Amino acid sequence: MAADPRASVDSVGLGLLLAGTLAAAVSFVTLHWYSVDSATDSAGDGFTFADLHGNADQLGVPVATAYFDRLAWGLVAVVVLLGVAARVPSPLAPLVRVLGFLTGALGVAMTFYALAQLFDAQRAAGGSEHGVLHNAGPGLWLACAGYVLLALGAVVVPRRESGRSATIDR
Repeated sequence: MAADPRASVDSVGLGLLLAGTLAAAVSFVTLHWYSVDSATDSAGDGFTFADLHGNADQLGVPVATAYFDRLAWGLVAVVVLLGVAARVPSPLAPLVRVLGFLTGALGVAMTFYALAQLFDAQRAAGGSEHGVLHNAGPGLWLACAGYVLLALGAVVVPRRESGRSATIDR
């Protein structure tokens, strides 16, 4: 007796959602988003997600503060929920897949927008003249990769058979 291919587990899409979630979580919790130029007056080896949150709070930049507070995590959660919901057979599933993909893309865009807002505020306060990508570390890149993986995981679904059931010849 053969298994129904329409009831198969979507290992690729779910794997992408899991990989994206893990990438974003590692980025947000452990990695440096920016390395510090090697100078004698540098205070450490880089800036983490939490450090960027503290800077955004001090500089009073609303989007960056929201992003580094809970918005980044919220975007990850929304994409995962949409990606899982897209696997439920429904007439709305194609729309949910598109919304999941767009939310993942929004995560990448919001990351860069929040960082740009933070760097602009630092410039206005007489701080660094560098841009968003100057000295970008693995945390920033892994966060963006995580959102891309999540977007792909939300949109990739298993191929369905066209109503035929598989049988095994004996």
